[in-house]
Amino acid sequence: MSVRVPVRAPSTSVPEDRVGLPEAVLADVRIGPGDAAVVEGVHRVVAPVVRVDVDSPGVFLPEGLRRTAGLDAGETATVTPSTLPVASSVALRLRQSIDVERSEDAVRRRLDRRVVAVGDAVEVTRLGGALTLRFDVRDVTPASPAVVTDETEITVAADESEPSVVTERSGGTGTGDEFVPTATFERLRDAAVTRFDAAETFEAAGYPTLGLLLHGPRGSGKTTLVEAVAAATDAALVRVSAARLRGERAGDRSERLDRLVEAVPTGEPTVVLLDDLEALGTDGGDSALADRLRSTVDELRAGDRTVVIGATTDPDGVPSALRRGGRFDRELAVAPLTTGERAAALEALCEGAPLAMDVDFEAIAARLDGYVFADLTALADAALERAVRREGRTAIRLADFEAALDDVEPGGLREVTVEFPAVGWDEVGGLDDAKRELVRAVYWPLEYADRFAELGIDPPSGVLLYGPPGTGKTLLARAAASLSDANFIPVNGPELLDKYVGESEKAVRDLFATARENAPAVIFFDEVDAVSPRRSGDDTGAGERVVSQLLTELDGLEPLTDVAVIAATNRPESIDEALLRPGRIEKAVETPLPDRDARREILEIHARETPVAADVDLDALAARTGGYSGGDLAALVREAGLLAIEDAIVDDGPAAEPTVGRDHFDRALAETAPSTRDGRGDAERSGE
Repeated sequence: MSVRVPVRAPSTSVPEDRVGLPEAVLADVRIGPGDAAVVEGVHRVVAPVVRVDVDSPGVFLPEGLRRTAGLDAGETATVTPSTLPVASSVALRLRQSIDVERSEDAVRRRLDRRVVAVGDAVEVTRLGGALTLRFDVRDVTPASPAVVTDETEITVAADESEPSVVTERSGGTGTGDEFVPTATFERLRDAAVTRFDAAETFEAAGYPTLGLLLHGPRGSGKTTLVEAVAAATDAALVRVSAARLRGERAGDRSERLDRLVEAVPTGEPTVVLLDDLEALGTDGGDSALADRLRSTVDELRAGDRTVVIGATTDPDGVPSALRRGGRFDRELAVAPLTTGERAAALEALCEGAPLAMDVDFEAIAARLDGYVFADLTALADAALERAVRREGRTAIRLADFEAALDDVEPGGLREVTVEFPAVGWDEVGGLDDAKRELVRAVYWPLEYADRFAELGIDPPSGVLLYGPPGTGKTLLARAAASLSDANFIPVNGPELLDKYVGESEKAVRDLFATARENAPAVIFFDEVDAVSPRRSGDDTGAGERVVSQLLTELDGLEPLTDVAVIAATNRPESIDEALLRPGRIEKAVETPLPDRDARREILEIHARETPVAADVDLDALAARTGGYSGGDLAALVREAGLLAIEDAIVDDGPAAEPTVGRDHFDRALAETAPSTRDGRGDAERSGE
C-alpha cells in the first residue's frame, strides 16, 4: 500500500534518523511505529517510523533525510512500507581518475538511509562544493536494491581503463624518489632474486615457484612493495584484485582468472600479485570465488620462475585452504617502519615542498611509532595544508608537523585504545623497588637490546604489579611506557571476555599482533585476574580460552620483539599459576601501601599545582595519614582544594590570593579515610 503526501519539516519530536507519520497515514500505509518506511522523491530513503500527533496528512522528514531524498518541504513524496534488506556492502566505481582514498566517509554520509541498486549514479561534493565526485554503483550485497546504513561497508575504486588483470614490466630498480627501501622490501626482494637466479636448481628439486602471503595494516605499502620487487628484479608483474573479482558475475570471474594465468609469460621471471585477499572472507565466505582462486593458484604454481604473492590486511580472513604448502607456503608480515625509514619517507614525501630551517625529520620520525606509509603521506599533507592556510603558500614549519600530529593518528592502532603517556618517574611517589624492577624489565630491553643479545640473555617477558587498589599500579605502567617512548595499550581484563566461542581468543591474538606491528609497545592488562582466573571451568569457558591464548602469545611462538607486557591485580592469588611461571609473566612486583616518607612525597607531587598556604606542614600530614594509598592522598588534596573553593564562594568571592590552608586539610582529613581494608587496619593500629 502506498500514499502520496506532502513533505513537511518535522518538530523536535522526530529524531534525525526517523520519519514522522500521522495516525491516518500509518493506517493507510498499514505500518506501525518502529516499522520501516520507504519515502520516494528524487531518490528513495528508508528509515524507521515514529508517530506524530497532527491531523493533517504528510510525511515529516528531518533535514538530512530530505537532502538525501532530494526533497524540499512542500513537495509531494510517495510513502510505502519497506521490505528491503540492509546492505552489508556497496561497491562503487569513481567515474573520474583521481585520488579517492578518503572518499568512503563522504559517500557514506551521502547515502545514509538511501536505497541503492546496481547501476545507480551517485554524486558527492567535496571541499565545500568545489569538487563533485560521480560514482556508479557496481555491486550491492546481499541483494540489489538495499538500504545503506552505518553498518554498510563502502568500497570505492577509481574508474580504470585498464582490465582487471594487469601486466606490467618496469625497467627501473623500483627505488624511485618516493620509494624507501625497508627491511620487508629487502626480504621480499632476496626471496624473488634467489628464485629467479637459481631457477634450474629449484626446478630440479621440484620447487620451481614460490608462494608467499604478505600481510600488514592497511596503508603499509604492500602493493608498492610488490611493485618495487618486480621492478628491482626486472620481472614481469601480473596482478589482479580479489575485491574487484568479488563484484563480478561467476562467468566473468572465471574469464578474468583464466586471463591471469595466460598473462604469465613462460620461462620468464614473473611476479604475480593477488591483492585484497581478505575480500574472500574465511572458509564460510564466498566459496565459489575462493574455490576458483585456489585452482588458479595451483595453475600458477605449476609453472616456473614465478613468485606468487598474496597481499592482505587480515591473514586470518584468508581461507585456510590457501594458507598451506603448495599454495602460499610462507607468510611474511610487513615490518613496522624504523625511525630512519620514517624519516626517509617523510623527506621523500616533502621533496619539492618549501621547508623551514627548524624542520628535523629524524626528530619528527622518533614520535611516529605505529605510523605506516599512508599515515606519513596524510601527515605531510596536513602539515602543508596548515602552512598554506596560515599566510598563503609558505614554508612548512616544525609547528605545522606538531599540529598535524593531533589530526593524523597511526592507522595500525585505530582498532585499539592507544595512549602516548607523558608521565615521568618524578610523578610517581615512593615505590622505589617497583620502579627499579620496571626499569629492568621494560626500559632496558627496549633501550639496550644489543646488551641483552651480547650476553645471550632473554629479557623478562612480563611483569605483574600487585597490591591494594590505589597504590599506583596503572601510574607505574604509564611511566614505564613514557620512559621507553613506547605506545601504551591499556586493556581492561573483562573486556576481552566474550561468550561466543573463538571471539575471546581472536581478541587476544589481534591485540598482540597490533602491538608487534606498532612496536615499541607496552601492553597493560588491568584487572588481569578477571581475564586469567584459575582454570576450573566457568559458564562459557571464555576465561579458560583466554588464559590458553595468553600462554600461547607469551610462550614466544611469534617473538614479542620490542613489546613489553605489564599486568596488574589486587588479587594475585586468583591468577592462573601457569601464567606466572618463568618465560611468561615471570616477575611479580608488589606495590604496597606507602610508608611515611612515600606519603610525604606523594602529597608533595599532588600539591605541586595547588597554592598551599605556608602553615601547611606536609610532614605532619604524612604522619597523620597512615594506611592511606596514593589514590587516597590524591583525593585528600582534592578535597582540601574543594573546601577552599567552597569557603571562597560562601564568603561572596575569592580572596586576592586564594590558597589551601591547614584548616582545609584538617577538615579534609575528617571527611576522608583509607579506602582499603589493610589501610584501615594500619590506621587503627597507629591510633588514628
